[in-house]
Amino acid sequence: MTDAQPLIINGRLTPDQTLTYVHVPFTVPEDIERIEVAYSYDAAISSDPLVSGGNTIDIGIFDPRGVDFLKAGYRGWSGSARREFSVGRTTATPGYMPGTIFAGTWNICLGAYKVAPQGCNYQLDIRLIPAIEGADPGLPARLPLDDSKTLPIKPDGWYFGELHCHTINSDGDSTSAEIVARAEALGLDFLAIMDHNNLTHQVDLNGLQSQTRLLLIPGYEVTTYYGHWNIWGDGAWVDFRVQQPADLARAIAFAREQGYLVSCNHPRPFGPDWAFPQVTGYDCVEVWNGPWELLNPLCLAFWEARLQRGERLVAVGGSDHHFSHQAHEHQLGTPTVAVYIAPDQRPTARRLRDALRAGHCFITERPTGPRLTLRSGAAIMGDSLPLMDRLMLEIDVQHGAGTTLQILGTHGEIRTLAIEQDSVQLALDIALAGSSYIRAQLSDPASGHLRALTNPLYFDRHEHR
Repeated sequence: MTDAQPLIINGRLTPDQTLTYVHVPFTVPEDIERIEVAYSYDAAISSDPLVSGGNTIDIGIFDPRGVDFLKAGYRGWSGSARREFSVGRTTATPGYMPGTIFAGTWNICLGAYKVAPQGCNYQLDIRLIPAIEGADPGLPARLPLDDSKTLPIKPDGWYFGELHCHTINSDGDSTSAEIVARAEALGLDFLAIMDHNNLTHQVDLNGLQSQTRLLLIPGYEVTTYYGHWNIWGDGAWVDFRVQQPADLARAIAFAREQGYLVSCNHPRPFGPDWAFPQVTGYDCVEVWNGPWELLNPLCLAFWEARLQRGERLVAVGGSDHHFSHQAHEHQLGTPTVAVYIAPDQRPTARRLRDALRAGHCFITERPTGPRLTLRSGAAIMGDSLPLMDRLMLEIDVQHGAGTTLQILGTHGEIRTLAIEQDSVQLALDIALAGSSYIRAQLSDPASGHLRALTNPLYFDRHEHR
C-alpha cells in the first residue's frame, strides 16, 4: 500500500438514542501506520448542560480487541472537545493511545450526549495512512503506583496536594508538564491528573516523574452520562459506557478488583448528579469540588446523609482545574487535600493513596488555607474507636483566625466555637449521645462558606462497610 485510503461514513442519530453509545465499525488492513479521523454533525451546540435545542456528540475509538463492556479495545476518547484526532504507531492526539495499529475491525464510538428533536446527521471522515518500515513499538508505558520515589519526611506528617485536575489529554488547555509546574509553584507535595476516560496523561507523567519533586499519583476520571467518578491507581482501563445501574455497579466493582481507590465525584446538579443513588461500592465522596460556593453544600449533604446511615466514606476534594491560559474560577489547589503519613515512614505515591483510603486526611480551601485536624489519643481522622458515652477530643487549628469551628456527629451539631487566634489547640470533653462518628469543619461566619473540613473519627456501633 502506498497511498492513504479515505473512507466516508454517514449516519443519523435519533432522539431516543440520547445518552447512549453508537459503535460505527470500519476495517483496517495490514500495514497501517496511522488512523486519522474527523467528524462533523448538524446543529452542534455546547456540552454545557444548561444549553439545549441542538446536538452534542462525543467521540472515541476502539481497536479490534473489542467493544464489549469492560473490555480492553479502548484506544482513546475526546468527548466533544475535538473534531478530529489520529491514532498512530508512535504518536497520537492527546487523549488517544499510540501503539500497534492492529488489522481488523475498529469502531468509532459516538456518545449521543444531546440529540435534538429533529435528530442528528453525522459524517465520519477516516484516512488510513500506510505504514513505514520499523519495529512495532507496542503500547507506551503508563505511570506506575509504587514506592520507588519518596519525599523528604515532614516532622508533622502532613502532605498537601491536588487530587482532581485536567489537561489537553481531555478538555483542559494545559499540558501535563504545565500542570506539574503549576503544582510545584504552589508548593504542593503530590498531584493526581484525572483526565476524562483516558490514560494518555499517565504516559506523559511517566516521563515527567524523574523531572519533578512531586509525588505523582496515577488515575483518571470515569466520566459517564449518569455521574463521574475518580479512580486512583494503575490498574486496567475502566469502562465509562454506563447505561443502567447494573453497568455502574459492575464498573465500580471491576475498578476495586483492579486495586483502584474509587471516589463518587461532585454529586450535585450539573455535576452531573449521581443519577443512580442505589449504586454504592465507592470508597470516597468528593465533597468539595472547586470554589465552595459552586453547589458544594449539596455534595457535603450527599456525603453526610450516607455517614448518618452508617456508611464510612472518605471525604476528598479537588479543584477540577481545566484552564490555565484563561481566567476561570476552578484554580489548581482550590481546594487542597492534606494527607497524613506517620513520620516514621517515607511518603510515596502508594502510601499517599493508602492513607487516603484510610481517611487520614482533611480538606482546606487552598494550599495556604486553614489547617484543621482532630484526634483522640492515638486515633486520628478515619480511625475507629470503641463506642463510648464521652470522648476527649483534641483539635488543632492553624491559620484559622476569624473562623467558626463546628463539631458535628450523627445527630448534627455538637458544639460551635469562635476561633479568634491564628493557632489554637483545644482539648474538649464531648458527650457523644450515641453518635457513630464525630467530625469538624471551619467556616467563614459572614458567608457561611467552608474553609476546612476533616474526615470523621468513627465509633464501632455498627459493623464496618
